Amino acid sequence: MTNAELLEGRGIDLKHKTRGTIKTVCPSCSEQRRDRKDPCLSVDIDEGLFNCHHCDFKGRVFEKKQKEYVKPVPRLEKLRSGLINWFENNRGISNNTLLRFGITEANEWMPQVETEVPVICFNYLRDGKLVNIKFRGQKKAFKMAKDAELIFYNLDAIQNEKTAIIVEGEIDCLSLHESGIYNSVSVPNGASKGNSQLEYLNNCWTQFEGITKIILWTDADEPGYSLREELARRLGKDRCYRVSMVEGCKDANDVLLKFGKEKVKHCIESALAWPLEGVITMDDMYEDVCNYYENGYPGGVDLNIVGMEDHIQLMPGQLTTITGIPGSGKSEWADYMMANIAKLHGWSWAVCSFENQPAAFHVTKLAEKITGRSFAKRISPSCRMDADDFAYGISIVDKFFHFININEVEVSLDGILEKAKELVQRKGIKGLLIDPWNYIEHHIPKGYTETQYISESLTKIKSFAIRHGVHVFLIAHPIKIQKDKATGKYEVPTLYSISGSAHFFNKTDNGICVWRDFKENTVEVHVQKVRYSWLGKVGMAAYSYNVNTRQYHFIA
Repeated sequence: MTNAELLEGRGIDLKHKTRGTIKTVCPSCSEQRRDRKDPCLSVDIDEGLFNCHHCDFKGRVFEKKQKEYVKPVPRLEKLRSGLINWFENNRGISNNTLLRFGITEANEWMPQVETEVPVICFNYLRDGKLVNIKFRGQKKAFKMAKDAELIFYNLDAIQNEKTAIIVEGEIDCLSLHESGIYNSVSVPNGASKGNSQLEYLNNCWTQFEGITKIILWTDADEPGYSLREELARRLGKDRCYRVSMVEGCKDANDVLLKFGKEKVKHCIESALAWPLEGVITMDDMYEDVCNYYENGYPGGVDLNIVGMEDHIQLMPGQLTTITGIPGSGKSEWADYMMANIAKLHGWSWAVCSFENQPAAFHVTKLAEKITGRSFAKRISPSCRMDADDFAYGISIVDKFFHFININEVEVSLDGILEKAKELVQRKGIKGLLIDPWNYIEHHIPKGYTETQYISESLTKIKSFAIRHGVHVFLIAHPIKIQKDKATGKYEVPTLYSISGSAHFFNKTDNGICVWRDFKENTVEVHVQKVRYSWLGKVGMAAYSYNVNTRQYHFIA
């Protein structure tokens, strides 16, 4: 049985989709809640994963196995004259270009109309061999070949090239070829807001390693801009250029139809380099400023943690410093935040943890945060995760967490950031955990004070975060904290308490202190700094701590 069939067998409505990710109603809790149509269940059909954000309905329909791709059956029927005329008259694409790209047609069952209909076949080749097919029916009904590998369309066109152009659709790729630009590829599945899982880039990474200039021409809409940003982040903004869309046009084919081939060429030739360093002009910022005016400041992702809703949201490009006295649970709280953000928002994380070694131990802790169950029997065997919980937790860690081997990389700050940069490009990480600061091999240059060195290092971390669109969690220990003479309890540290420099407060975007009352078995999470007011505010939330499951429960 397929994943889709197995998921539907659990009562999950996949809305006729057979692959990809969707949000749908939860068959477990929707009937008990007032809003019965709330799409609270996240489903990854390809991985067989499902997770409700309201109840405990979660799991996986199969154990992970090596992904095997299926080669599609070639569709060799030549295009009818009516379709050739449609391309010519409606899209400005000549028959010569259609022949060059080997576009064919077929009759194919399409899920959008639930019947077999005539379709155009965009054939995806690698090294001249058929790898995938996109079928396009009327009214923009699309599907990819079942279980085939996702790659860029027209991939062979950038082989041995130093410059490549990436567009959002196959017809845009045809439009560039029609205009005399032959080194373009297209993403296979368009753009959708918030989707940063670029499987096709992972599958084609080596084809881009020798390319020194990459021009990105996505659609002039919010999903298109989001895709452009994610491609640039993954491929490296130092070699990326962006095309400014012609007013009144939404994509490359629009430009071809309204203004002709020379205008298409001009758009490519006038592509702007990504602003990296030095002076940023209004031309560089204008799109972003207009977007802020129309849609507001960019929001962060919420933690999905009760009690934190008003206090903090996280954005890529920021640094969050976490402190607390030894044994207070700094690392546990960081794991909790990472696990929630991975499940809810699909962020992948690079983990450089000196505290949680070997990495296999850390996997078990993250699985606990993901499932809400204990990995080992510990005090109460009834709290232990069952086989389904185990499979679900491990699969989420496998999909979203990448562990830096501290025994095989240089554990200086430069070494960690260099490995994290590689993981941005190869795995698309959006988060980095460094735990803790004092375990890094610090080589303070001769003549530097510790304060100077820390200031420079934090600037380096912040620059890395901005340049690569990564949110960094930095865990740092405070100096020895005094006990309150009246209560006998340790005082709550602040970011200023971190050993070495006040820059740990000054240069971070967000600051969190985790403080644990061992007598009462409660944990206080103090948000002590939030740089941007629209992303939260300082304050504290208190939680009881279940030692059986290592879970936090908000104290109202």
